[in-house]
Amino acid sequence: MSHALRHRSSRTTMPEDIAPASEAVVICTRNRPDVLRETLRSVFSQSGAAERPVLVVDGSDRTEATHTARVVQSQSDSRLPVWYHRYSGVPAGTRQRNAGVDLLPDSVEVVHFIDDDVTLRPGYFDALCEVLNQKRHLLGVGGVIAESEGAPSRSRVRWAHRLFLLRVDQPSRVLPSGHTTPAWPTGESDMQPAAWLSTCASSYRASVFDTHRFDPAVEGPSPRLEDLDFSVRVARDGPLAVVPEARCLHRVSGRNRRGTAATTRERLVRRYWFVRKNMDRPLNRLAFWWSTLGQLIALVTSSDPDSRAALRGHVRGLRQAWTRAHPLLGEGVDDG
Repeated sequence: MSHALRHRSSRTTMPEDIAPASEAVVICTRNRPDVLRETLRSVFSQSGAAERPVLVVDGSDRTEATHTARVVQSQSDSRLPVWYHRYSGVPAGTRQRNAGVDLLPDSVEVVHFIDDDVTLRPGYFDALCEVLNQKRHLLGVGGVIAESEGAPSRSRVRWAHRLFLLRVDQPSRVLPSGHTTPAWPTGESDMQPAAWLSTCASSYRASVFDTHRFDPAVEGPSPRLEDLDFSVRVARDGPLAVVPEARCLHRVSGRNRRGTAATTRERLVRRYWFVRKNMDRPLNRLAFWWSTLGQLIALVTSSDPDSRAALRGHVRGLRQAWTRAHPLLGEGVDDG
């Protein structure tokens, strides 16, 4: 990669024994040392791993942090540049990613974000960097993420999904309601324009962080939607894209995740937070509430065993969003 991009002027550098590099990987983790081990193996199995430093930013509890540091050390050798950083603040994926970016050397032009429960397929970084080299106008790129072995699943879009602005037949879209569609292969090898990228597996030019940061107000286990918030803001400055050849498997660790009711409640509230912050127009707010009605109808009529818990969470989320009884919706929240 060329060194034409501007860099941040006030960053702490990584240790001197890690040579300057044009790209680096940032992995944020918390209390998942065994899961992280498998992810690191897949990162180090990629071509060019010796020239691609990996920074693990750990927000684990004390005992788990000791275990995590040992895992990182066990995966490193003189040929594989990896650095472990214990995050000293209140753990949050947003804050840890921001801290990771600040610790990278000024030579880094592309920052790859990988979740700690992701397995990369061969050629992942090569595919992304090839596109970034060829398409200098792109500010960020992402891969196609699967949650099971084989081809990424693509949910069938029904008329009700379209009616209630919950889903469409196009990948990587952001709907007027704030709902999104994931990336999926379309049968073409060319890159696909994207309205948003998941930090589960995405890469940004380092110059992006001169202007944008992940919102530090967003904390807690998944779902957080901080990747949607961040990438939509970046997309206002320049285009994003998905590269179909860059594939990965999201193993979806059960640690640091909420139950069905809490997940449903939090997802609804954070979706409303995203709309208010990034799409704050009367029609978008109306579209959001219209979509929650569609979800409510679907849950009431569902025969899924988890639907009762999801319905409870949905109702609680509606109440929180309407009354703004949530830290992200209260006055004085830092929007990043």
